[in-house]
Amino acid sequence: MTTIRQAKPQDLEEIKAFYGRCGYGGGLKKEDLILIASSNSQLVGVVRLCPEQDVLVLRGMQVLKPFQRQGIGKRLLQTCTEHIENRICYCIPWTHLRWFYQQGGFEKVASDVPDFLRERFERYRKRGMQVILTCRCPITT
Repeated sequence: MTTIRQAKPQDLEEIKAFYGRCGYGGGLKKEDLILIASSNSQLVGVVRLCPEQDVLVLRGMQVLKPFQRQGIGKRLLQTCTEHIENRICYCIPWTHLRWFYQQGGFEKVASDVPDFLRERFERYRKRGMQVILTCRCPITT
């Protein structure tokens, strides 16, 4: 059975090693909210909510290949949305995962994006990465 929980300080080295195995180069910051998925005590998925310049950014969603398409990423995303609550959150996912992030309320955006995110997005695109810029906006009632 796979469990989802918030990472603890003692998990950080394992998370760094996990990201290395996945080929993900993003770092960790102490203010990040890190969620991990474990199966039989093995780390199988990680995602981070990173406060950056007054907004949240969902970063580093990774699930080990043998555990993909089993709903683990969807559960990590759902848990993220519970932590996002009613705040603005951005994400720069791979283009082919647009539908996946839409399940968490993330929609493609083209304007009203903080400069630092637009610059990051443009850097990724210049490196040949097929990504889109998305936002999960607060729900208004």
